[in-house]
Amino acid sequence: EYGLKLDQIENKMIKLGSIFVVVLAMATFIQSAPIENPIMYEISTRPWLYELSAKYHKNLSLSQVPIQEFEDIKELGFEVVWLMGLWELGEYGLKLDQQNTQHYHEVLPDFTMDDVIGSPYAITRYTCNPQIGSDQDILALKKKLNNLGLGLMVDFVPNHAAVDSPWVSDHPDWFVQDPNNGPHNRDRYLENGIAYGSDGWGEWKDTAQFNYWNMEFKDAQIQNLLNVAEFADYIRCDMAHLLINDVIGNNWGHEMGSNGYNRPNSEFWTDAISTVKSKHPDIQFLAEVYAPNQQILQQQGFDFTYDKQLYDRLVNGNLDELRSYISRMPIQFHQNSAHFVENHDEPRATTEFGSNMRADAASMVSMTLPGMRFFNHGQLEGFHNRLDVHLRRSYSEPVQKGTRKFYDLFINIINDIAFHNGEWKYLDVSSSETSWRLMSWKWTTDKDKIVCVLNYSDNEGSGAIKLSDAVAVNGNGTIPVYEMISGVTYYREVDDLRNNGLYVVVGSWSAQIFKYLG
Repeated sequence: EYGLKLDQIENKMIKLGSIFVVVLAMATFIQSAPIENPIMYEISTRPWLYELSAKYHKNLSLSQVPIQEFEDIKELGFEVVWLMGLWELGEYGLKLDQQNTQHYHEVLPDFTMDDVIGSPYAITRYTCNPQIGSDQDILALKKKLNNLGLGLMVDFVPNHAAVDSPWVSDHPDWFVQDPNNGPHNRDRYLENGIAYGSDGWGEWKDTAQFNYWNMEFKDAQIQNLLNVAEFADYIRCDMAHLLINDVIGNNWGHEMGSNGYNRPNSEFWTDAISTVKSKHPDIQFLAEVYAPNQQILQQQGFDFTYDKQLYDRLVNGNLDELRSYISRMPIQFHQNSAHFVENHDEPRATTEFGSNMRADAASMVSMTLPGMRFFNHGQLEGFHNRLDVHLRRSYSEPVQKGTRKFYDLFINIINDIAFHNGEWKYLDVSSSETSWRLMSWKWTTDKDKIVCVLNYSDNEGSGAIKLSDAVAVNGNGTIPVYEMISGVTYYREVDDLRNNGLYVVVGSWSAQIFKYLG
């Protein structure tokens, strides 16, 4: 199913056990400077604590999570842990969610009211949610993670606050307001005339919309971000594109103009990120963002932006569009992108892609590109059932053993130093009627070369990839070419690799990853 039988994976893991140890040892270091092309693991914190409490047969808070849980995450090959949903929430959003439960049965057939925990994106203040711990617990955990060689990512939700945030009552002018005295359109505004949080397509009625054209608020929000940075190595900024001045003008231009607010001369993110990095130079920012605003936010200072365009092309499955997107986008764009095949906003990969086999192939395409490699809790287990962010659990299901074995192997492969520090280049595939099914790229370091050949289609493909940098190492004109998934080493004539290319036959929804000296 995976282009490699499961017993072959098991044998390969035994055979290459010493190599895995070397790779992990190389990756184990105290977090200080940012990691190139980091591998990140998203965890929904409160559901995870609920899951761990069941596992250990006692209620666990953040400070009580056994260190072994994080050691296991590190051993899997991850370098960054995103603990999604750490911050304090209010009662307003929870009560609203408890009144609108009809859709919960769709994702959780045995749903009960106790499962409703409220959205982690309706934040009242950036202090630790007291249901899971304290600020000191987060700081202590960050230290533990850093000592393991893991970075901590936390949320920043810049577009809106919870309706019952203290700022709503203390500073109503920090929020977008209806220019009419009333009565207010209750589909767009709260009873007090403050606008609901919105992305321009619909309202989030547990939130209130910030006004970024109020300069007093802008300064307060930058201070808010500085406070959040004290807890983090990475900050994931929710719906970050909504703060771009052009987007604010499109969504809230009427309210801004009518209430006397003018477009600022600078962009919030440019000012905020430079301010935070002046104090925390190694902190990294990830933007949730959607087309066409990815490159705009990269230019405004984000280290990584969601690559939803790649995800959508993988879901669509049109190879010409996928190949064109990967090959034509600037390398710098890929390096500053976060690639994923699922996250808490998207369906489970095995569901969206239709099979474990195709979902895993999508992951091999995404995670061998430059940039952040973004995995989601439950993805490695091949889960189908989605975890709604308002709920403490998803519907129980068995682990898909084939998917788990695939990821155990694959994540170790992309931990190779070449996938972190190497130079990436898109390669051409030729010499066959079915070579159109294949895509290829290469990672190059001073010592090693890694060539990825990927078949993201429903039938076998073949072709050749010229390796102009192949150098004979055996004194007989040949070079060993090691295929990292199967664990098989091939000996090939250097002249043939240079002139005719490395000939490959790759099964449907599969890949071959070759390593050689050059």
